[in-house]
Amino acid sequence: MSIDGPREIRVRAGSVQPSGSWMYVWIDVVAEAVAYVGGTGFDPELRAYLHLTSDEPDVGRIRASIPGYDQRDFDVLAFAVPRDVGRTEVRNALTSALVSGEGLTASGSPQVGDFVARILGHLDERGITRTILATAAPEDRIPG
Repeated sequence: MSIDGPREIRVRAGSVQPSGSWMYVWIDVVAEAVAYVGGTGFDPELRAYLHLTSDEPDVGRIRASIPGYDQRDFDVLAFAVPRDVGRTEVRNALTSALVSGEGLTASGSPQVGDFVARILGHLDERGITRTILATAAPEDRIPG
């Protein structure tokens, strides 16, 4: 992230407005496998923090769904989702590819396929097993 100029964060009617679109993949460092896949409109660092610290299960999903999360090591890979690609469609396609242990299916737009292939390529480069330890929950929604 560049710090050359100010960054505008919009707050409207008491709520922070999302400013981007991200897909993120939690990697269990020891298992060398994907622990979780999610998407957010907020900064991925904030989302990772909330996954670990929120008592609300819909926000603190890692905390709520992965036993011993606080004694395990994770790397979180975040990918900026292109404007012409739907985050939910990407998450579903990526999760499907990981659950099946195979590549992409023919469904979905070519843009989604290309983006998911790029994510899978990063996982392959790191030697991450094409599997998922926990399936993705519905689209990230952080209350107010």
